[in-house]
Amino acid sequence: MQNKKATVYLIAGFIGAGKTTFSKKLETETGALRFTKDEWMIVLFGRNAPQVENFVKFDSFFVNFATELALKCATHGVDVIIDDGFWFKKQRDDVTKRIASIGANVKGYYLKCPKDILEQRVLGRSKQLSDDSFDIDKEMFTNYYESFEEPSPDENFELIKNY
Repeated sequence: MQNKKATVYLIAGFIGAGKTTFSKKLETETGALRFTKDEWMIVLFGRNAPQVENFVKFDSFFVNFATELALKCATHGVDVIIDDGFWFKKQRDDVTKRIASIGANVKGYYLKCPKDILEQRVLGRSKQLSDDSFDIDKEMFTNYYESFEEPSPDENFELIKNY
């Protein structure tokens, strides 16, 4: 029995851009299996994200864990959504190459939103936390935003203006 060629949906964007909301809608529309590492991190750490130095370590672990599981599913013909953010070009390039190496299709989405709207959403959300969000203060937001690398047009991520 031959497996169908899976599609791996990559969801890129900064905190507060609407990635998880978009991913949930995409999951409903496509039937793809959704991997949202922030939901797993909240189960383990609660809604207080580790401070920046530790966050990078923990975030990297969960990104790799979610990606490994998602790509294993994709090798078996299961469509998957990796709702990660993909903040760094190298990360996007690496995962795209891995998807190609397993013979799956890739479809990337970049949810873009102006910084002032992102900040308003994130700080507002931190006042009334949902089950899938972290408590992020202004200093953390600023530090994280400075590290974000926006996808360029040559990366072929479909731009979704989410504001």
